[in-house]
Amino acid sequence: MSKKRRKAKSRSGYRAPGGAAPQVIERAVPASRSRPTRTRGEAPSALGFLSRGNVDSPFPPIPQSIARGALAVGSSFVLLVTAFVLEFVLWVGLVALGLEGPPGRLVNLLALPPISTYFDALNGVTIYGFGGAGFGAATAFIVVRSLVLAVVVGLVVETLEGRGSPLEGVRRGLVAFPTVLVTGILALSLMIVGSVILPVLGPGLGFLGSVLTLVAALFFLVYAPVAAVREGRPIQETIRRSARAAMMPGSRHLLFCMFYIFLTLPILVALAPNGNLLGVNPSVGMWAYGLITTFVHLTFLAAFAYRWIQAEDEVPDKPLRSRTR
Repeated sequence: MSKKRRKAKSRSGYRAPGGAAPQVIERAVPASRSRPTRTRGEAPSALGFLSRGNVDSPFPPIPQSIARGALAVGSSFVLLVTAFVLEFVLWVGLVALGLEGPPGRLVNLLALPPISTYFDALNGVTIYGFGGAGFGAATAFIVVRSLVLAVVVGLVVETLEGRGSPLEGVRRGLVAFPTVLVTGILALSLMIVGSVILPVLGPGLGFLGSVLTLVAALFFLVYAPVAAVREGRPIQETIRRSARAAMMPGSRHLLFCMFYIFLTLPILVALAPNGNLLGVNPSVGMWAYGLITTFVHLTFLAAFAYRWIQAEDEVPDKPLRSRTR
């Protein structure tokens, strides 16, 4: 066979004698190189939440979530007044128990757990010292904090849904109080374990580990109060669904949690006017700044709630192994 004829047979679309249709041969892709596709709502693989990839995520983008949260909070007069009154009542209560400042603690007085859990533990130790009394005070503060957070979450969800009344939101929040309390206790337990283990790593790694502990607690537990208000499922199932939602790929949830932690702890606290001065009577500027930071915390709470509402139908009810089995 000549060289010219060999080239003609090697061309695509060559038709064999007799008019037979050409055979299309597809190259087999090795199983190790094939990429399985993931449908929306499927439970993710390990560390799948770190990369968006080609997944069509049900979660809205972070800027859209923050904007929607700020709009919801700013448009609800009842929510703003309730939050500001609660901030004043909580501060007066801490001062009545013996807190001597600094007034910079107003900044995170209505922060989300575990930031608020961290400050509750700090206030307990500051007023009653280390030991059983301080631990008992921190636990009591977390109970009060959970009650306040449950009411605020109920109002936020009711505002985002755009139906019902504020009283209905308060009622739904009180029904979700047990779940909110368990999430606060879990956050406190995680911080206690970290305070025992992390000092072994040294000052540098220990500090980094403590920050990552706060990020991890927020990452896995932040959706639980909203899910409890929206769905009313048992406590254990609600917390599991919160963790599964956090690990859904494409959500950018880890980035969102890190942004909130690093904004509330170093930045907002550092910008507080005369926040490090001892005293129980915050200045007018400090009170104004405290109200602004409270609005920031409510905005992030509404942003997390908005993301959950948009994606709750896609959150898997069972872990990956149960679904594949």
